[in-house]
Amino acid sequence: MPLVPTPRRELIAAGAIPHQLDSDLRTGRVSAPFRGVHVAATAAASRLVRLRAAVATQAPTAVIAMQTAAVLLGFRWLPDQWGQLDAVIHFAVDQADKRRHRPGIRLHRRLLHAVDVVVIDGIACMSVTRTLVELARDPSLSTLLVVQIIDGALRDERTTKQDLLACVARFPGERGIARARKLIERAREGVDSPQETRLRLTLEDGGITELEVNVRLFNEWGEVTARGDLVIRRLLLWGEYDGFASHTERETFRKDRPRHRYVQGRGWFVMRFVDRDLHQPAALCEEWRVAIAEAPARIAALDPARSPEVAAARRALGFLP
Repeated sequence: MPLVPTPRRELIAAGAIPHQLDSDLRTGRVSAPFRGVHVAATAAASRLVRLRAAVATQAPTAVIAMQTAAVLLGFRWLPDQWGQLDAVIHFAVDQADKRRHRPGIRLHRRLLHAVDVVVIDGIACMSVTRTLVELARDPSLSTLLVVQIIDGALRDERTTKQDLLACVARFPGERGIARARKLIERAREGVDSPQETRLRLTLEDGGITELEVNVRLFNEWGEVTARGDLVIRRLLLWGEYDGFASHTERETFRKDRPRHRYVQGRGWFVMRFVDRDLHQPAALCEEWRVAIAEAPARIAALDPARSPEVAAARRALGFLP
């Protein structure tokens, strides 16, 4: 009984008896994750073995791709169903490959270069950068989901926006490339949660501009004293998303309140948001629009000595020479 998924033809070529293979399948001693590929039943119940079995159905040049590659590469913030044992396995194959989709396996004909392929656990897989570009090309995936996944990869420094855009530039005019470029440009470095991405995209789609992420305040010794999830620096607007799990922990709760007062004390207008706000996009955007409209008058009344940020905002708005 093979402990590694092996094509039936290879087992027979190595001396296995066909009717014995059939008997092993009927009795459950051997499993066939995909037709024509056998593996010992005791070794079959894992995602990695199923991937190896799928690889055994393909040409040597086939590469794990798209959603399956995202799981194998360990991306953040993926849908749970992508990593389930029975999830469809995606491959990138040569343009001339004559194989077709089969139950549980989907093929995508792509031109790959050496830089587009890495090896994970002995399995050829699309690289981080190429996988993200391919996900961004896919019209069946939502803008929100794709940008969340890219934000997660940027957060972990798995790639850069420059690398992603350089990859996109290699395929001018191909289907989905314009979409991929647009979604990559919407991604940001320094995002700490998928809900922060959702908050930002909701505001951008509602017409709110000049948003920066992961803005930090420093003290006179260069130490970070506060971090804003979403900020409009010129207008001293400071937005934070409070996830329930982290912000209800005792120590986080204790740190949040003094930090909130500290940021306000430096002249910022602080807005804090929770999951319920994301389900009311019109009200969320209106809250920001009101804050934007009121910001100039508020900043005009602030003493420029209050903080370097206030002085900079007053200069940007023309209140200081």
